[in-house]
Amino acid sequence: MKNKKVLLSLILATTIFGIIVIFDLLSKHFIVKALPHVGDSTDFLPGFINFVFVKNTGAAWGMLAGRPIFLIVVSIIVLSLYIWFYILQVKRQKEKTSIVLGLSVGFIAGGCIGNLVDRIFLGYVRDFINFQFFNFPVFNVADVSLTIGIILLLIYFVFIYLNEEKARKNVENKVKNIEKDYISIDNVQEKSEQSGNEPLEKDKENDNER
Repeated sequence: MKNKKVLLSLILATTIFGIIVIFDLLSKHFIVKALPHVGDSTDFLPGFINFVFVKNTGAAWGMLAGRPIFLIVVSIIVLSLYIWFYILQVKRQKEKTSIVLGLSVGFIAGGCIGNLVDRIFLGYVRDFINFQFFNFPVFNVADVSLTIGIILLLIYFVFIYLNEEKARKNVENKVKNIEKDYISIDNVQEKSEQSGNEPLEKDKENDNER
């Protein structure tokens, strides 16, 4: 079957997306049931991780708090642009489509939709995972997924995309050089043909004068 990499990339992206969304929303649901009030907590790995129910009306680290509509619009735009970029890459690369890019799309789309559902239906994001051993914002499964997706995206750009672009430019430059060589050869041939025909034309003129 042709374009196996394209199919594999799409399957990975959609599968990871589905798993992340389901796991994120289910984990939030059960945490809220177990910890119904904001600030309620329970130990998970004592001294390392505990669960604390927090309502986050902003983005990471509480930025843009109280602006859910703005965050919803930005999330939709960013996600749409990234999916559009992925589709363009799939169309351009076809059988060379990167699996890393497919994984990145799955994690980023899953994380984005998981938090987007909260913002649209609740007006805030349900966070609950807390590191006890150092000061870090409370987060959720969707945030972990977004982080993994961004790391994979960086790996794709640094180690795959940039190398592919360099290789493509090298090929284009070689093609241009070959075309230039052909053009120069054609010009030389035309000049030689013209110079070869000039004496014949002069001879014809001399014959006519005679």
